[in-house]
Amino acid sequence: MVEFLEGRALPGVAVPIERGAVPVPAAVVRSRAITIDQGAVAAIRSAISGGSGAEWAATIRRQVRNPLSVVARFVSGRITSHTVTGITFRIPASQPAFTGQVYDQLLPTVAGASFFKNNVFEMAAILRGPFRNPATSYYVFALDRGAGASLGPVFADRPGIVADTLVTITVGPFGANPTGELLDLTNGSRQTIDPAKISIRSATLRVFLDATNLPAGLVPISQYRFNMWTQTQPGDDLANVAGFALDDAMARVAVQKSIAVRR
Repeated sequence: MVEFLEGRALPGVAVPIERGAVPVPAAVVRSRAITIDQGAVAAIRSAISGGSGAEWAATIRRQVRNPLSVVARFVSGRITSHTVTGITFRIPASQPAFTGQVYDQLLPTVAGASFFKNNVFEMAAILRGPFRNPATSYYVFALDRGAGASLGPVFADRPGIVADTLVTITVGPFGANPTGELLDLTNGSRQTIDPAKISIRSATLRVFLDATNLPAGLVPISQYRFNMWTQTQPGDDLANVAGFALDDAMARVAVQKSIAVRR
């Protein structure tokens, strides 16, 4: 199976579509010449069967009322993205202002943010492909805890992206040595994220924070919002931003405190 993106055929992942399954954010057709990322297949199967990442499969089943309908709309080309509380899907593409080299690991396909059982706040993304970039790359999860609008947009040309907290994960060449930092934009304070709380497997990136350590927000956590993007250099220059999970918007964070995280 292949994904058609930007006028060319790209390798995709064959995922069985069953009732309650995860929507596949891509148009899919059959092809005999295909390289399948077995690591991505294993990760998806693990989540669906209750293993690592199962909290996201449970979130999707709760938030997406008719997964097969969503898949059908992607396949037909009627939609290129779909967002529900806690998670957003899209056909991956680089944003027009990006001037760098496009690698699969720089193109978000799925991104999510949710509060789970035992005060775990997890942010996660599935990229178009595994971490094979020979250079350092940056993955930014933006949160709006209620003060984002007063601070203004993160990028001048993207007025719908407002945030008061940035969680930046710095990933070394080929996915090595990830580090993280939480920046509170309201006062400039920074927190280092324990590398043990960052997980990279194949094309997936997951970050686990203790919700009690998040800066207090101006609104209830059920009203927090998020976005996610990738960069080749730090800062707010769109020329260095490869791709957004949401092009010019924020999505509502999910609160799933009855669901435990499976690492």
